[in-house]
Amino acid sequence: MKKWILSLFGLTAIASLLALTPSRTTTALSADPREDSLAADRAKHVKAIKEAIVGKEKLPAEQVFKNIKIFKGQPAEAVLGIMENRWSKTLGVSCSHCHNLNDWASDEKNDHKIASDMVAMVGKINDEVIAALPSYATKDRKPRIGCSTCHRGEAHPGRPNGTRPAGR
Repeated sequence: MKKWILSLFGLTAIASLLALTPSRTTTALSADPREDSLAADRAKHVKAIKEAIVGKEKLPAEQVFKNIKIFKGQPAEAVLGIMENRWSKTLGVSCSHCHNLNDWASDEKNDHKIASDMVAMVGKINDEVIAALPSYATKDRKPRIGCSTCHRGEAHPGRPNGTRPAGR
């Protein structure tokens, strides 16, 4: 009887552990449900833009899009890739965070202006600050920062889930 009870207890313990242990598939798919919905939203917008620029994907961005300031000389398709797969993911946002979806060229959103300023800041840090650190940056070692250095999936670094202080 003792063996039977111990066996039953052991099987119950194993079944409980298996039930409580998430599968690899579940963990990979549900790591960040917010990102899943943002990725779908970004993909929808990028798909629409790609359809609108068919035949112009290899042209410089400034010949395809209005009001290009940062990506001059880059192929139009590369700009879409950077926006969808790098900037948006790094900030944990979708297109509407910085852009007016009815007027993509608009500068009306403050976060659009902030993004431009941040690109300039990152360039200055990489080109002037880090490059001027002889003990850190050498001819064989050229460290650089990027958006993810600070943002790490948050629109406003240092603020949980992009929350802003009251009044802003």
